[in-house]
Amino acid sequence: MNFRLFGIDVEVQAGFWFTTVLLGINFVDPKNLSPAGLAPLGVWGLVVLVSVIVHELGHALAIRRHRIQPEITLYLMGGVTTWQQVLPLRRIDHILISLAGPFAGFFFGGLFFALTKLAPEHVMRMPELARLGLELLIYVNFFWGVVNLIPVLPLDGGHVLEHALGPKRLRLTAGISMVVAFAVAIVSLKGGRLWIAMIFGMSAFQSLRRLQTLGPGDAEVDPRPHAPAPDVEPALPGELLSLLLRARAAVADEDLGRARSLVSDIFSYEERTGEPLSPRARREAFEVLGWVAIVSGQIDEAARRVAEARKLGEVDAALVGAVHFAKRELREARRVLEEARAAGDDRKEIVGPLVQILIEQGEIARAAAIAYDIVDSLSEEDARRMAKLAFEGRAFDWSARLSEAVFERQRSAEDAYEAARAHAQDGAYERALDMLRKAVESGFSDRGRVWSDNALEALRARSGLEAVVPRP
Repeated sequence: MNFRLFGIDVEVQAGFWFTTVLLGINFVDPKNLSPAGLAPLGVWGLVVLVSVIVHELGHALAIRRHRIQPEITLYLMGGVTTWQQVLPLRRIDHILISLAGPFAGFFFGGLFFALTKLAPEHVMRMPELARLGLELLIYVNFFWGVVNLIPVLPLDGGHVLEHALGPKRLRLTAGISMVVAFAVAIVSLKGGRLWIAMIFGMSAFQSLRRLQTLGPGDAEVDPRPHAPAPDVEPALPGELLSLLLRARAAVADEDLGRARSLVSDIFSYEERTGEPLSPRARREAFEVLGWVAIVSGQIDEAARRVAEARKLGEVDAALVGAVHFAKRELREARRVLEEARAAGDDRKEIVGPLVQILIEQGEIARAAAIAYDIVDSLSEEDARRMAKLAFEGRAFDWSARLSEAVFERQRSAEDAYEAARAHAQDGAYERALDMLRKAVESGFSDRGRVWSDNALEALRARSGLEAVVPRP
C-alpha cells in the first residue's frame, strides 16, 4: 500500500500487517471468529497504523525543516523514515529529528488523554469499540514512545545517545546500547513481556556485533567525510607547473595537438635541464594524456594512460571515473565519483558524470540533490534542465529548490512560476503561493495558465490563490 501524506511518500509493506496482527492476537476470541468477534483486532490494527504513521511523521516533518525530502516505510519491525542527505546536519539537528517521533506520539496520545479527563461523560457514552480504540491510542502512543526513548540502538533513544556522544565515541555508544538492551530484555522476560524481551535481546546482539566490528581503534575515528588531506608531494618547479597548467587548459579548449606538445615538453624536461623529472610530474603528464584520449574518444588509450599514472601515485578520481563512465562501467564509475565527492571534491568533472549516472539509473531525486548542492557553479540552463528532470521524476522538492535558485540569480518570472508548480505538487502550498507572488512581481501575467495548469490543481482548491492571481 502506497500513498502520500503532507507531500511525503508512505509505503506500508505486508510485513507490517503481519507483525501488527501477531501483536494483537490476544484481541481475538477463538470461540468467536465472526466479524463482530474480529472487530477488536481491526481496531487494534487501525490504532497501530495511525500511531506509527504519526510517529514517523514527527521525524519526517522535522527533517523537512532542513529542506530535505523524507520517505516513510512501515515494515516488519515497525516504521522507518529515510532521506537522502546531501549536506551534513549538525549533531543537535539529528538529536531533534530523533526526538520528534516519540514527542509527536506523546502529543497525539495526549489529545485523547485530555478528552478522557475533560469530557469523561462523553467517553462513557461512546460505543464499546470506540472506547477500546481511545484506550489503545493512549496506551500505544505513550508506552511505545517511552520505550523508543530507551538509549538502545536502533531505537530513537539510541540515535539520540549516538549523536550526543559524537562520532569519536562509537564504541562507547555501542557498549551502552548493549548493556541497556540486555538489562531491559532480562527485566521484560521476568515480567512476562516476551515480545519486548525478544526485541531488546536482538538489539543487544546487534550492539555486540557493532562493538566487535568497530574494533579498539575505531573509538577515536570520526567517520564523517573530510576534505582531502593537503598535498604533501614535493612542489613542482615553476617551468613544469606552467607546462602542466597550459596542457590542462589546452585539453579544456579541445586543442589536443597543443596538449600533446606540452606533455612532450614535460617528458623532455630532464634532458633539457639535467634535473630529474619527479614521479608527480610524470603522473600528472600521463593524466593529461588520459584526458586527451577521453576527449578523442580513445577509451582504451585513456585506460592505458591511467594504468601508467597509477604506477606513480594516486590518479585523479575524475579521470578514473571518466574512463569507467566511457566504458559504461557505471557501477565502478559511480563508486569512484561518490567517494571523491564524499571527500569534498565538487569539481564539475566529478559531479557532472555522477549526476548523469544517477539519472540513467533512475535516481532522479539524488541527482537533483547533488545538482542543487553545486547550483552556484551550474549555468542557468543546466540548472533549469535538472529542475525539469526532477519535476518529471516526481522529485518536486528538489525541482522547486533548483528553480528558486535560478530565480534568485536571474529574477525571471518563468523560474518563479516553475518553482511554484513544483511546490504545489510537493504539498508546500504556502511556499507555492509565495513563489507565484514573486512571479507576478517579476512580470508574470498569464492568468489563464495558472487557472488551467494541472500542477496547480491542489492550489486552486485552497484559499489565497485568487488574491495573488485573479481568475481570468
